[in-house]
Amino acid sequence: MINNTRTLVIPDIHTRIRLAESIIDYEPHDQIVFLGDYFDGYDDSLEITHQVAEWLYESMSKPNRIHLLGNHDLSYLNPDYRCSGYSEGKRWAIKNTKLNLNNLSHYYMIGNILLTHAGLSKEFYDECNYNSRMVGSFLDNMVRTNKTRLYNCSRVRGGLDSFSGILWCDFEEFVPIDGVRQIFGHTNDKAVRKIGDNYCIDTFGSSYAVIQNGEIEIKTFKLGG
Repeated sequence: MINNTRTLVIPDIHTRIRLAESIIDYEPHDQIVFLGDYFDGYDDSLEITHQVAEWLYESMSKPNRIHLLGNHDLSYLNPDYRCSGYSEGKRWAIKNTKLNLNNLSHYYMIGNILLTHAGLSKEFYDECNYNSRMVGSFLDNMVRTNKTRLYNCSRVRGGLDSFSGILWCDFEEFVPIDGVRQIFGHTNDKAVRKIGDNYCIDTFGSSYAVIQNGEIEIKTFKLGG
């Protein structure tokens, strides 16, 4: 069955909440999926972090918005996974709001289109998929039984694991999975990159995607333009 719901997909915000809301106001949609990384902007401060946490708490209360977990959000959920931009001050700024980062989702699927923060690479999927599960049931099982494995980080991103999971997979290590189309962020660049029917849409906030009737459309937006 073709899903005619119009889904707006917004990648890594990194504190750019005004830009995100401008895209939401501009682009018609039925629901929104955010791909994670709400914190650690380039011009960050404790005040900005607090404002973003309050925005995220309010945004997560809206029924048509789905919020995924990114590696920069994981830092503040569990400092053992801290990454660039992390600070204890920002962690406490987040904790002093009502936001609960445990309520962020790990993935979202629309038909055979998988949305994650960094992408599910075939190499990681094959290594961890002991019971030959389909992608949706594989991820569901991992979230329930072994979600820390999803936080694997390879040497490409400074970790020690053989292959990165869905929060750390760099675009250069991403290998497509047959029969699954993916949209993810995490690895920023000046332009959207594509491998087959898989898109990395993290372009410093200027790109987003729209999914409707099984089709993926990549769009750009310039604040004030």
